[in-house]
Amino acid sequence: MKKYLLSSLKAFYKANLHCHSTFSDGNLTPEQLKQAYKEKGYNILAITDHEGLFDHSYLNDKEFLTLPGYEREIDSPEKKGQGCNCVIVCHMCFYPKSLENMAQTCFDPEFTHPKFRWMHTPELRDKIKFVGQPYKPEYSVESINYIIEQANKNDFLVTLNHIQWSQEKYEQFSGYKGLFAMEVYNTSCERMGINEYNSMAYDMMLRKGYKMRCVAADDNHNFTPLESPYSDSFGGFVMINADSLSHKAVISALEKGEFYSSTGPVIEELYVEDERVYIKCSPVKKIRLITGNRYSKVILEEGNVLTHASFHIGGVEGYYRIEITDEFGEKAYTNAYFE
Repeated sequence: MKKYLLSSLKAFYKANLHCHSTFSDGNLTPEQLKQAYKEKGYNILAITDHEGLFDHSYLNDKEFLTLPGYEREIDSPEKKGQGCNCVIVCHMCFYPKSLENMAQTCFDPEFTHPKFRWMHTPELRDKIKFVGQPYKPEYSVESINYIIEQANKNDFLVTLNHIQWSQEKYEQFSGYKGLFAMEVYNTSCERMGINEYNSMAYDMMLRKGYKMRCVAADDNHNFTPLESPYSDSFGGFVMINADSLSHKAVISALEKGEFYSSTGPVIEELYVEDERVYIKCSPVKKIRLITGNRYSKVILEEGNVLTHASFHIGGVEGYYRIEITDEFGEKAYTNAYFE
């Protein structure tokens, strides 16, 4: 019996789940961001300004949806004589599952940052809502896990961001619990020169027993023009396989893992039948099966392109996922599947 993991019978909606506007330290207004991303064929944009959760539903139309969210940062103490580039940090994005749940948890009202404009703009600061007691975090596994736990209890999805830029060590981030996903690619970091391709770290988390998803995102601040090769927009995206373009349907698809991530190639269909996983995709040069043990396979096509493949799965892999690579080296990543 055929079981669809990604179905061509439902629509795919193109999304950027990590984005900054003039509300914090971005260079484009929410309205400008919508125009830019909609012109590039995106259907969904999560405007995740630093430390502040804002409702941008006024931008929604029948072809475009904004998801509320925000990015939280927890910094380690800066050592004397070292600059900010040496500070180890944890950044996470938080997405409310319900539009009626627009109150932040573990909010630190004493935290300020000169670049985060909403903190210095009374009409924006007045929009901030939070629940529970104020909380001043510290850079430790225990403190970060408390923040994630409280967010989960209040129905937020939590994503771990750009671990290379953050300079986080495996023994630190592998201790985080309750994450919905981690960034497997981050455009902004990659365009500034950091190797923010994190599929190996994703596998390390999976092999530790962490059943989590992976996302590719821009984290765009738009300090360079959109047409510049250094632009941090339109690089990493998520294709969400949802029943409709609504907040409820999109969040449901994210929770179920009904999406894939990409920097270019397109996955058209993914399904399991008779102990084989089948993939259909745009033309690529390489299709790779990755599992939780040494059983892995790669299909290459010299001088030609691949548009489909299948792999045997016997139920002893721990998990499996697929990566595809096109002629330009751009990749698409499925989530890990554990059945």
